[in-house]
Amino acid sequence: MVQHSEQPKRRRRKSGAKRSSRRRSSSGGLLRGLLKWGFLLSAVGLVALVVWLWPRCSGASCPSMAALRSYEPPQASRVFDGQGALVAHLSPERRIVIPLQGMPAHLIGGFLAVEDRRFFDHHGVDYRRVVGSLIRDLQVMRFDQGFSTITMQLARNVFPEYLSREKTLKRKFREVLLALQMEREFTKSEILEMYLNQIYLGEGYYGVEAAAQGYFGKSVRALNVGEAAMLAAIPKGPTSYNPRDNPVAAVRRRNLVLGMMFRSSVITESEQESAAEQPLRIIPPVQSTSDAPYFLAAIRREVRERFGDGAETAGLRIFTALDRSLQSSAVTQLNRQLAAVEKGEMGRFRGPACSSGPVANPGECLQGMFVAIDNQTGDVLALVGGRDFALSQFDRATQAQRQAGSAFKPFLFATALAAGIPITTTLLGPGAIDSESGYMPADHVSDSVSVDLREALRLSSNRAAVVLGERVGVSSVVRTARSMGINTPLHEYPSTLLGASEVVPIEMVGAYTAFANYGAVVKPRLIQRVEDADGKVIWEQSVQRNQVISAQAAFLTNDLMRDVVDRGTGSSVRAAGLPWKIPAAGKTGTTNDAADAWFVGSTPDITAGVWVGFDRRQRITVGGGGGSIAAPVWGRVMASYYKTHAEPQPWRPPYDLIQIRIDRETGFLATSECPESQVVQEWFIPGTEPRGYCPLHVEHEFEGWFRRGIRGVEEIFRRRGSD
Repeated sequence: MVQHSEQPKRRRRKSGAKRSSRRRSSSGGLLRGLLKWGFLLSAVGLVALVVWLWPRCSGASCPSMAALRSYEPPQASRVFDGQGALVAHLSPERRIVIPLQGMPAHLIGGFLAVEDRRFFDHHGVDYRRVVGSLIRDLQVMRFDQGFSTITMQLARNVFPEYLSREKTLKRKFREVLLALQMEREFTKSEILEMYLNQIYLGEGYYGVEAAAQGYFGKSVRALNVGEAAMLAAIPKGPTSYNPRDNPVAAVRRRNLVLGMMFRSSVITESEQESAAEQPLRIIPPVQSTSDAPYFLAAIRREVRERFGDGAETAGLRIFTALDRSLQSSAVTQLNRQLAAVEKGEMGRFRGPACSSGPVANPGECLQGMFVAIDNQTGDVLALVGGRDFALSQFDRATQAQRQAGSAFKPFLFATALAAGIPITTTLLGPGAIDSESGYMPADHVSDSVSVDLREALRLSSNRAAVVLGERVGVSSVVRTARSMGINTPLHEYPSTLLGASEVVPIEMVGAYTAFANYGAVVKPRLIQRVEDADGKVIWEQSVQRNQVISAQAAFLTNDLMRDVVDRGTGSSVRAAGLPWKIPAAGKTGTTNDAADAWFVGSTPDITAGVWVGFDRRQRITVGGGGGSIAAPVWGRVMASYYKTHAEPQPWRPPYDLIQIRIDRETGFLATSECPESQVVQEWFIPGTEPRGYCPLHVEHEFEGWFRRGIRGVEEIFRRRGSD
């Protein structure tokens, strides 16, 4: 009975165990299902995240490793002066690419110590830094700590259109993938070289070479430990650690970098301590808006025209003959004169006083220009296109067209002398050549005084110029001016003889070189040669020198203009301080209503021109002109130039010119009876000299016969010598 009664109990216990097992199995299956679905959803989410983060691009926007291999970063083209010194960069982005082998070890080590200590141990991503950055970001609960390696920074710099600067996970993922790809395509040395030539170091400097030259005035090869550490300190904050603007913060950061370099075994402890004690020795910046902004603007226009719009960032080396001292003097003296004119020192002035304060309307300011050219080569030594480049970028030296006034007259006189008209020809007064012209301009020279060619140019007589022009023909004068380089339209009117036609100032100055060069004109040359980034000459502008008038006619015209400077309308050149021992020749020019004031002249070395006027034609001053307004600027600039340059050799007459004593009043050969006060030595082209003796002062019969005999013998020998 007992056994019978116990069996059902055992069966009931088994049934309960089965039900419990079924319950555990059911709950386990649910957990496994949840885990399975959770894993599946996580996988899908991860795939979706990867798909979302994975770089997508099309066409040219996709980063190309092949393109990167042939990539040439933009380098600022540089302009050098006549001494080979850097004048300016033509682009605000300044970069000079050099090989890694040309960089010192302490510079390379400094950047590695600061930016990527394990650069040679990773393959584009430093996972130790990644983990550390993530932990710190989680601690502060924001995406703050970066883990960029040098390779990742390079990817960011060379593909800026693909990798934005925003701090997002998507951008960082792209950066990582590009870095890994770059590490597969390039060696560590190649990556490091690209990085050090690409990194931004403030003030428009890209790469260590440009920064070394910009901040320290030396090549990166010559940087000491402290200077190298300073460059390595800048990428952290190019503005915050700029050694010019924030020297205290820059030194603090530099010393911190020196400590990193020591701990990375780049330098020794003694080197660290020594470098940390060194003061910053930063050079003044090379400014593109120094004393030569108009010169640089003209260079930029010519380079673009010849090499295209990308020339400014092609790394070109552009060599010029700019004389920095002459340029600075020209800027100073021109602005000094403009200020004096505005104060009324040259006569009543009605324009705004733009030199004394802020300028409300720059277009109404009195303006000026100065150009100086080397007589032998045509090299532009100085160019000032206006009073202030910041107020007006219009270049009055190369872009303006202005009436030349009497500064045009030397072309007329050269034409007449080349045609065989002697200097002693009387143009006005008693014994003057007949004039049939109905054009009688106003003049300040009396009709009662005999005026020959020398006096006519010295006094700048308008009526004498018209009489002479009628003799040779306006068309002949126009041809002479064109042959000398005047390319603006010149109308064949009598008024053209007086400078009524417009000319480009630099062409005017270039044309005057023919008078100083015995008839050989040289074309103005802004650029001597251009080299590419590797130093290979890719273009060279030869000297363009052409004989346009005879040496005799050029010398005689120049000799007439020497009188203009020494005792004529241009005498303020000497009064301004140009020593008498410096030979100088030139001509003043003043247009109707005194709207343009000119002086163009030469020494045996240099031809230069000054112009003053308003952009919109109006009177400058009451009673002022080229002699009082423009010539003093020329005189002061030339006087300053020859304080540091050798005195030039004087002009010497061509061998076949002859010099004869004449009576100034009659223009005939002087006799012993002529008053010494009116006897002068005058130059003549053979065959144009006077034959007769002064009829007013007749010699005794025997003396006259003897003198004529001697002269006849001289004539025979002269003719034989010319044959």
